Amino acid sequence: MENDKLSRRDFIRVGILTGAGMALAACAPKVVTETVKETVKETVVVEGTPEVVEKIVTATPPPPELVTIKFTSNEDLAIYDPIVPDLIKERGLNVNLEMDRTVEPGGWAAYCDNVITRIAGGDVLDLIHMAVNGMFTLAGKGVIRPLDPFLEADTAFKKDVDEDIHEGLLRMLQWQGKQYALPGDWNNVIFHYNYKIFEEKGVPEPTFDWTWDDFLEASLAIADVQGTDDDMYAYSWYNWTGGMDPWFFNNDTSVVTDDWLDSNMLDPKVAETLQFMADLILVHKVAPVPGAWDEYGQFMAGHQGMRSCGGWCIGMYKDNEFWDFKFAYPPSNRGGPIKTDVGTAGETLTTMSRHPEEAWEVLKLFNGPEVQTSFLELYGSLQSRRSVVDTDTFRNLPGESPADMSIFFESLDYAKRVVTPPNFTIIEPLLARWWEQIWAGDLGVEEAVQGCHEELQAEMDRMKEELGL
Repeated sequence: MENDKLSRRDFIRVGILTGAGMALAACAPKVVTETVKETVKETVVVEGTPEVVEKIVTATPPPPELVTIKFTSNEDLAIYDPIVPDLIKERGLNVNLEMDRTVEPGGWAAYCDNVITRIAGGDVLDLIHMAVNGMFTLAGKGVIRPLDPFLEADTAFKKDVDEDIHEGLLRMLQWQGKQYALPGDWNNVIFHYNYKIFEEKGVPEPTFDWTWDDFLEASLAIADVQGTDDDMYAYSWYNWTGGMDPWFFNNDTSVVTDDWLDSNMLDPKVAETLQFMADLILVHKVAPVPGAWDEYGQFMAGHQGMRSCGGWCIGMYKDNEFWDFKFAYPPSNRGGPIKTDVGTAGETLTTMSRHPEEAWEVLKLFNGPEVQTSFLELYGSLQSRRSVVDTDTFRNLPGESPADMSIFFESLDYAKRVVTPPNFTIIEPLLARWWEQIWAGDLGVEEAVQGCHEELQAEMDRMKEELGL
């Protein structure tokens, strides 16, 4: 037997051939072969005296059964497919990856709720693409696990992450001192402005250290609202946490305390911020009611000077061949340090995963440069790895616009995490409901702040009780 290495099929084949050989040569030694695991017993009969000889052989084991890892995302699966399955084969991982898309009607909060509904229905997921907006909701419900043990054991990969990803982005996905995901795609809210409108109106373009007074002066010079199709608004914003946070942050306040455990609505600076924004709509007439104006279309049509947005807006500009935009930091109330908010997303590893070690290896692929480059090329969205964004592909995203993409990574040095405590899916619509009443003029700021505080604090107390905080 060549090299003493035979498969079980070879054993059978050799046994048959040996039997045929005995019929042809009766005088030859008689050999009977049987297989017991990897031990072959050969009984050799020489001149009527049987002698048992045992030989240990190595059989080629069958390939291990593939481990199924199930992944869901709100993003287009074309980002990951076929890149991740191909990488799994290249790296020799014993994994069968199943990917699907969970619908996202109504933003991250609704997506998070839909994922929770799937899990409650018995769907076993291993990896979930989730933004900070819903991540700590999953953490609070015990759906996802901290990644720290995996990072500590995988020192080479941890070194790569620490060197290639901004520390601020990593902090964005930490809760109670634990890392719940690795940042992949991310966004912040900065100002996008039509620089040609500023030129036509003779208004100085925004500077790094501009103030609320500077902003209001520019807005009054730009806006011309007469209730016609030619109306020109100066600015619009999103009526959700990500769109509102930069205004609070740039007035050194927030709707919740820094530890995200209690309402901060009674801080006088919260009311001051809301009053300033309400006056843009109701007094100065320089801003539309959020959501009541096609700000995307009107901005590109030249009927709006500024808007709050992030990197995700660039794709629509390019699709419509609109190049008259530049970027700026949000203004600060008192000329203090400029701030913006940042939210990021990444892959989380669930507590229900039956194969966490294999899932971790796949998670690393989702966080790698191949997938991030695919994300960048398909959507033009911001990515966490410096090695991916330090490229002409990233720098040239604005196309023919003179906009400078460096503001995005630079802004991480001035960024605060978008307010997303574990009860985010509850407090996001709660806050929006109170703000809408202010913008419509149905409630004064002081009355709205008091009512919002009472409702918000009750939810924060409920969260702390449920999580034992």
